[in-house]
Amino acid sequence: MTKDFLEEKKREQASILKEYRTSLFDNATDIGYSKKNNEWFDYFIKPQESNKNLYKGIREEAIAYFEKYGIAWWQCLNEPNEPTGHMVSSQINCLNHLFAIRTDEKAVRLIIEKVTGIQFDEILPSLIDNDEHSFISFEFTLDNDKLLGENDEGWGRGILCTSIDVMIIARKGEKKWLIPIEWKYTESYKKEDKTNQTRMDRYAHLIEVSTQLRVPEDGIAHSNYFSEPNYELMRQTLLCEQLVKNGYADYFFHINIIPTEHTELRSVVEKEFVPMLKDSSKFRIIDPHDLLAPIEQEVINNSYEEYKDLINYLQTRYWKK
Repeated sequence: MTKDFLEEKKREQASILKEYRTSLFDNATDIGYSKKNNEWFDYFIKPQESNKNLYKGIREEAIAYFEKYGIAWWQCLNEPNEPTGHMVSSQINCLNHLFAIRTDEKAVRLIIEKVTGIQFDEILPSLIDNDEHSFISFEFTLDNDKLLGENDEGWGRGILCTSIDVMIIARKGEKKWLIPIEWKYTESYKKEDKTNQTRMDRYAHLIEVSTQLRVPEDGIAHSNYFSEPNYELMRQTLLCEQLVKNGYADYFFHINIIPTEHTELRSVVEKEFVPMLKDSSKFRIIDPHDLLAPIEQEVINNSYEEYKDLINYLQTRYWKK
């Protein structure tokens, strides 16, 4: 894949930082020119102020959440383990969109009912956060060592294992649904074969017995399952299947967030991953703005005033056309 969309968003975010430096970023400063890399990093807030890359309304709580649950921050340019200053980070993009509604059952239900087309009776508390008011888990893992054989030293939420960006669990009648969300923003991938013996030992048999994934005619090794972005989506599918098998839920509906204008990444998922699904009706690609549209509409209708500032922030920073 080319990096055209990434470069476009770098320029866009640098421009937004310059224009809204005071109102959105509390006067954060960019790194500027780097002699080491011989380029400008004007799309990169300097490490000492990198928390300003997060929406102001969630900064302290999001950082505390990551610290409480030992979650790894995505890092770049040798940053410390704290929010990256990289303004096109998908982890930051995800948190800026969803963290503010994490404890609001009504808001969470609004967005997943719209995207899944399922009317749920309630959103259930997180399976792993040990908080009855946590309706969204970020960087979700659960028994990955037992269920997927992922036992690399140091694995945990957000690092060295299958970690789902967002997990929501909902109930309809007597049945529970997992709603895993993989969040992409500007990612681009080289066509790299990730097949090796360790990965085959972990995932090949699970693919063979999967109720959702098809076995490729030419075999599992060196197939599309072992190149990104399919590799990540395949592992998330297997983890959800194993969670269903072990009684954590009855069904799952997989969501992949990709901006509409990132046509190249969307095309790869549509052409390579979706055809490998036995039931593609339980998988959907959606733009982040479209995901939040039900809440935006409530704000427009003056019935959800508490998210007016959030929607204004997202419109200015990410949704401007």
